[in-house]
Amino acid sequence: MKWTGLNDLREEFLSFFEEKGHLRLDSFPLVPKDDKSLLLINSGMAPMKKWFLGQEEPPRNRVCTCQKCIRTPDIERVGITARHGTFFEMLGNFSFQDYFKEDAIAWGWEFLNKRLAIPAEKLYISVYLEDDEAYDIWTKKIGIDPDHMVRFGKEDNFWEHGSGPCGPCSEIYFDRGPEYGCGKADCKVGCDCDRYMEVWNLVFSQFDSDGAGTYTLLEHPNIDTGMGLERLACVLQGVGNLFEVDTVNNILKHVERITGKHYGDDPKTDISIRVITDHVRSTVFMVSDGILPSNEGRGYVLRRLLRRAARHGRMLGVDRPFLAELCNTVIAENGGAYPELREHEDYIKKVISAEEDRFSRTIDQGLSILNGMVDAISNAAMEGKKKILSGIEAFRLHDTFGFPLDLTKEIVAEAGIEVDEDKFREELQRQRETAREDRKSKDINGWATDLFGELDAEPTVFVGYDKLESDSTVLAVADEDELVDAVSMDDGAKEGVLVVLDKTPFYAEAGGQVGDMGYLTGEGVKLRVTGCKKTPKGFYVHTCVLESGLLVKGAKVVASVSRRLRMATARNHSAAHLLQAALRDVLGLHVHQAGSYEDSSRVRFDFTHFGAVTADELAKVEKIVNEKIFDALPVMTEVMSIKEAKERGAMALFGEKYGDTVRVVNIEGYSTELCGGTHVANTAMIGGFKILSETSVAAGIRRIEGVTGTNVLALLAEREALIADTCEKLKVSNMADLPIRVASVNAELHDLRSQLDKAKAAAASQQAEGLFKNAQEVDGIKIMTAYFSGTGADTLRSMCDKIRDTVPLSVVVLCGDSDGKGTMAVAVGREAIARGIKAGALAKLASAITGGNGGGKPDFAMAGVRDASKVDEALAAVPELVRSLMK
Repeated sequence: MKWTGLNDLREEFLSFFEEKGHLRLDSFPLVPKDDKSLLLINSGMAPMKKWFLGQEEPPRNRVCTCQKCIRTPDIERVGITARHGTFFEMLGNFSFQDYFKEDAIAWGWEFLNKRLAIPAEKLYISVYLEDDEAYDIWTKKIGIDPDHMVRFGKEDNFWEHGSGPCGPCSEIYFDRGPEYGCGKADCKVGCDCDRYMEVWNLVFSQFDSDGAGTYTLLEHPNIDTGMGLERLACVLQGVGNLFEVDTVNNILKHVERITGKHYGDDPKTDISIRVITDHVRSTVFMVSDGILPSNEGRGYVLRRLLRRAARHGRMLGVDRPFLAELCNTVIAENGGAYPELREHEDYIKKVISAEEDRFSRTIDQGLSILNGMVDAISNAAMEGKKKILSGIEAFRLHDTFGFPLDLTKEIVAEAGIEVDEDKFREELQRQRETAREDRKSKDINGWATDLFGELDAEPTVFVGYDKLESDSTVLAVADEDELVDAVSMDDGAKEGVLVVLDKTPFYAEAGGQVGDMGYLTGEGVKLRVTGCKKTPKGFYVHTCVLESGLLVKGAKVVASVSRRLRMATARNHSAAHLLQAALRDVLGLHVHQAGSYEDSSRVRFDFTHFGAVTADELAKVEKIVNEKIFDALPVMTEVMSIKEAKERGAMALFGEKYGDTVRVVNIEGYSTELCGGTHVANTAMIGGFKILSETSVAAGIRRIEGVTGTNVLALLAEREALIADTCEKLKVSNMADLPIRVASVNAELHDLRSQLDKAKAAAASQQAEGLFKNAQEVDGIKIMTAYFSGTGADTLRSMCDKIRDTVPLSVVVLCGDSDGKGTMAVAVGREAIARGIKAGALAKLASAITGGNGGGKPDFAMAGVRDASKVDEALAAVPELVRSLMK
């Protein structure tokens, strides 16, 4: 066998199976589509589950892929060993009710032994204990020496996951030599050491399991194989682990150049270099597939990887953001096989830079606090206390400093400390409750997929691109949550009726565009359609209100879409396309759609950007969109191959897997996008566009909302009415004089505030004199404490400042409340500071008695008061706290 680069190996495998009649597919995105059981794609077959289960037809009965995968269960082990990684590529050839064991085994052997010239004596085969068929194929047809065959039980060589297709496996191992072994005399395939490395797993899906121990032979079995590309590269390149494989090693060398460290010199340094190398590979691919850092789901995985890598950079002495620099090498090494990396290069770097910069602003302070906690816990452990970090403190690190729980756990584990995860999750749950309530929404068709999934009919034909009315037949009707043959009214209209038609002009909700509304009418029956959705099998489900009559299965109806609502929605959808193009013109090519919503009232467009869009930038964007509207550009749609669409520069959604044929919407000379929605025929039909707002949705995601057409006129009328009302209240007869009147009112308010501030200062001075009389002394330091009901933070600060500046050897602790919020203010004079008393430390100790927290500078600090009933206790404790802080 000869040394072969990883990229060449990938191509060698895919070309080999193309020669065997397989359709080569691009890697599916890392984000699973229509599969809530997976957070991220973690195997070659994961994106094809529906093909294996017969829920969808594959594009061909034989396919081969190189699938990018992410696995994170052992993330804390990455770096500790050279064996673990989070990102890998899985080579696979698949048969859907086509060839079976004999061909799969023969081709597996041919590829490894003949095409790659791996010596037969280096390869060992395992089969399932009871799979005599596979054993005989290997030994009698392929000619494998029985000494190179092993049989394993169900735990090792039988693949199943609950109920459904399953079957025995046959694994191919490579003998790396005794230098990788454990040295035991009985070392063999199956040993825990690193000598015999599994490179390929052939899964023979020949049974259907009921999940309870019963296995039925499938009439048409399947083949699912998986071979780790990096592992195969280790074999062909004669290296010990994935970090020595050529493409990965080039990233590692870049890490060496940035950090100034040399891999192999220090085991502790090597851990950090491996962490950074692995994690930057994963994050580049995740961001390219549209994943953004967040505190939940796959976004949390990305954030965890990025921040773990950033921390290890700090451990290697890199005190600046550096991960984006490594993106260049990751993309250079992988861009040939995954062109989306090069297409999204600018975007990938901006996302990673923004997240690392966000973390770098707090990491040092957070690490300092965490290290202090670790020291305190370790000291307490010497007195017999348990080494546990409280969940509340872990949550504070997460909420204030952006430390993912897993990162905190990893850091404290180095000192043998555990984290109270239950309390952490309790705090996190409390924080999320409000957000979760806001996100809750009920999908009235949530059960429609199961309800209509097995209809014995052809899928609904959509005719709505060309017309808004059709003569249709009712294929199925559901009342509440069950299929029925007929639905009739009780008293008044009947809501929640679901209807499937053989053909329909109603657009089904997709791509951010809402479903159409309108009517279904027939002989003696009328239904108002309030929405439309599409099941995975292609049936259009119309959500209706039965307004009159009786609807029966098989009835003939006229399906009519509301032209007014359809056109208003189309105006907004076409405006969204213009908006995306204008944003890229003004802000840069890193802008990509991150979500959208279009109905008859507005357009909402989410996009990737890493700061608020300025008023000037928004004005430019709005101006460009309106110019394109006034240019009356034709809007054309065309169905073509995905290859041709990409050649034309059509924009696609991140992470979306498109079929071979796509619909392209082209706004002549300005915007080309893949889109299945409905649009105007000419931009002039949009009428006009007005931005309503620009806000943040999440880290790196902004949102613009706007209106078009008649909604712009309605907006203008609303704002004119608002101005007129304002003029009336300010007694301005001429609208043009309104700015002058507003300036006058502001000047009057400024004068009144000045007078009020003077009055507050005088009151503070009088109150301060009262405090002087009642001051306590601790070793010559005057201590003044008091509680002022109905007094806010600003007044407390003013009083503290006056007393501190008047009496240099003083400590002032004042509490107050305003609008239901308790506040503590602490001031320390300069001479008291010289004796070791710091306002920040005192505020933290005193406020803790009330359940609050806070801090600040040596001369002044603020803190929150959580339990007002303990304020007197906190103020009474101040003298002793001062004594404890004195030098």
